[in-house]
Amino acid sequence: MSRNEAQTRFDLIDPALFECGWERSDIRIEETLPAVDIVYGKGRRRPKGRTDYVLRRPLEPGTEPMPLAIIEAKREKLPPEHGLQQGREYRTGHLHHVPFIFSSNGHMFVEYDEAAGITSEARPMSEFPSPDELIRKTLERRGLPQDRNSLLALLTPYAQGRDHLRYYQDAAIRSAIERIIQQRAAGKLPRVLLSLATGAGKTRIAAAFLKRMFDAGLMGRALFVCDRTELRDNGLGDFQAAFGNDAAEVSTKEPQKNARVLIATYQTLDHSPRRDREGDKPQDDADPNFFSKHYPADYFDIIVIDECHRSAWGDWFMILEQNSNAIQVGLTATPREIKLPECKDAEVQAQVEKDKRLLADNLKYFGEAAYEYEYMQGVADGYLAPASLETYDLFHDGHIQPERLRGVQRADVQGKRLSNALTGQRVSANDVPMQSKPSALEAKLILPERVLAMSEHLFERLLANGDDDPIQKTIIFCAGDHHADLIANEMNNLYSKWCKAHGQKRIATYAFKCMSSSNGQALIPELRTRQRSHIIATTKDLLTTGVNVPCVRNIVFFRYVQSPILFHQMVGRGTRIDEPDKLMFRIYDYTGATALFGSDFVTKASSDKKSDPDEVAEDPPTGPPPTPPTPNPPIKVKGTMIRVEDAGQFNLLDVNGRLTRVTPQQYQMKLVEQLTTMVPSIVDFRERWLEATQRQEMLEQLTSQGLLPEKLREASHMDDYDLFDVIAAVAYGIEPLTRSERAARFGDLLPDWMLTLPQPTTRVLKAVVRQFERAGTEALETGELWSVDEIRQAKGLSALRLGGNPAELMRRTKETLFAI
Repeated sequence: MSRNEAQTRFDLIDPALFECGWERSDIRIEETLPAVDIVYGKGRRRPKGRTDYVLRRPLEPGTEPMPLAIIEAKREKLPPEHGLQQGREYRTGHLHHVPFIFSSNGHMFVEYDEAAGITSEARPMSEFPSPDELIRKTLERRGLPQDRNSLLALLTPYAQGRDHLRYYQDAAIRSAIERIIQQRAAGKLPRVLLSLATGAGKTRIAAAFLKRMFDAGLMGRALFVCDRTELRDNGLGDFQAAFGNDAAEVSTKEPQKNARVLIATYQTLDHSPRRDREGDKPQDDADPNFFSKHYPADYFDIIVIDECHRSAWGDWFMILEQNSNAIQVGLTATPREIKLPECKDAEVQAQVEKDKRLLADNLKYFGEAAYEYEYMQGVADGYLAPASLETYDLFHDGHIQPERLRGVQRADVQGKRLSNALTGQRVSANDVPMQSKPSALEAKLILPERVLAMSEHLFERLLANGDDDPIQKTIIFCAGDHHADLIANEMNNLYSKWCKAHGQKRIATYAFKCMSSSNGQALIPELRTRQRSHIIATTKDLLTTGVNVPCVRNIVFFRYVQSPILFHQMVGRGTRIDEPDKLMFRIYDYTGATALFGSDFVTKASSDKKSDPDEVAEDPPTGPPPTPPTPNPPIKVKGTMIRVEDAGQFNLLDVNGRLTRVTPQQYQMKLVEQLTTMVPSIVDFRERWLEATQRQEMLEQLTSQGLLPEKLREASHMDDYDLFDVIAAVAYGIEPLTRSERAARFGDLLPDWMLTLPQPTTRVLKAVVRQFERAGTEALETGELWSVDEIRQAKGLSALRLGGNPAELMRRTKETLFAI
């Protein structure tokens, strides 16, 4: 009998590696968390995560082991090339930041050079590269010098140990260090961009990176800059875990000049009069020279810019200019690129260039990201929560076009009660614009019935998806301050009515406005806790970025969003997993915002300084703002009939490298396409299904691309069918049979091979088939099968042995069950 993957690795590959000079300590098995799948609206962990077989070796004895390659081990009877496709599809080389992937059946191996894109011919394991050879090749592929001084940061161990980090966090740090070494060797100033999904642990990466650079003697003082006190306060724990009291928060009263690592907000460092993105009053104790007064030029050796996609990065550019010789690292989940207009006029071009700097073109300044870890990869690895998407359209007064396309026209408000929203004074329809864009609603036109209809519908959906429990931490993104008030009030009213109807005691604070105008920053800790308080946060921008709220289960769009960057940052508030209560999150979209999935993170630079109103939240003006013209007060429109209609539920998939929303039908087509490419015919599919290892490999290839066959059962309402029949019917067009029908057919046919078996053996096999009827294919292969009372009483394996080889008998039983 040929060896399986584990046996091949232990019996053949590992000994061959030892013969080539590798040691047991060089071989590491790294397993991610089990991914979370959403099935029937609930999140569930898979049985196990992805396992990677990694070769690591210190560049010199006693230093930090460096990952060099991934080995895809396959069963002995398979060709050595078999695992290479899987390794390349999983992007294991990129994810682990190693240049080589090997695939082996224990006798032969092939090598894939990821940088060159070249696959070698199969060679015997006796020719596998030695550690010294693979180190030399790795340094060559990475363009790294081989002298010790240049590689010092890569040699230095992690102070808290490598296991303190997830595999991709270590890969991000190594990629940053390598980029710095490469740039210095080329005589360039070190500039590094790291792009990691929200919730991936960027602050922990920054702290571990700085500590490693410090321990290598390559850093005296460092600055971590962010644009939220929330980010500063959250990050302090990671930095103090690494540096102790040598890491300190900067305040306007304490510049912390004795600390090694300073954690500060942009606002503290500049502290000039300004309004924040939600209209706060200018600060009174302004000191525009705070940074230059306390920190002379080139004071810092390393500067880490968190959320570097934000415009604040450009506004506080003097921090970078005064430390131009420092290593500068940008962190973001959404690296921004600026799209510049073409112009010939020198003055206009100068203004465009100024816009470019203020808008912060991350890719232009830092170059391509040294390392990327995307949201869908985090979901596949089990570190981030998958999302379920529900979309709805709003229709006014029986119109057939939805609000997001039609907006509101002056003719629509004729005959309705119109009033000044601030004074209550009646106004005429002539005071209403001829056409109000959807994004202007709630700012220019306030429709109470719209607020009520959206709130009622959302509350019903929360109850429907939450087992009739409205206590679900939720963020509702609103159009503005007043809109946030209205929504919070309506959600509180609905909750109070629900409590009365169900005899429940009301909690003190259910829905609340979380805006700067209401001291929202102080309320974020209340939202973050699992306490039954501060459940629904209504906001515009305060919670869009940099806020760690793992327990948030729902992200709701009641505002129109046009910026892909802003949208993805909003969605990112829900992507963190919060064991054991939250494994997934839901997006409720009432404005078409989720259509932005898959859009480029590109901002158009404008030479005339006109900006779309929807972009103001993301790129607020800084410094003393010009005195704006007095705006017309909003008009309240009463009497509009609003209906909410289902616009479809969606799945998220990686389509051509883009995170894209797809309909269930598109999801099914993609799954069928991938499956039939791997397994062209129903005969091939059945053959793989019969063999547990091949079936698992086939399903894993689908799930690695975000395609979960179990969703076909859910979409087709085929709960009584085994997954074999669900897939075979959808992908290959066979007439499906329920588990009961297959079990009954087995008993009716009583195949010839069973007629000569001893009675005890037949009794056990019939009991096995009854287990299939109850639980499907998986019931045939679980170790618990032989502990089932009916099978145990029938003497189980002992009775099977009376009729021959138990494995062969089980195989023939499955062949009969899955006859087509």
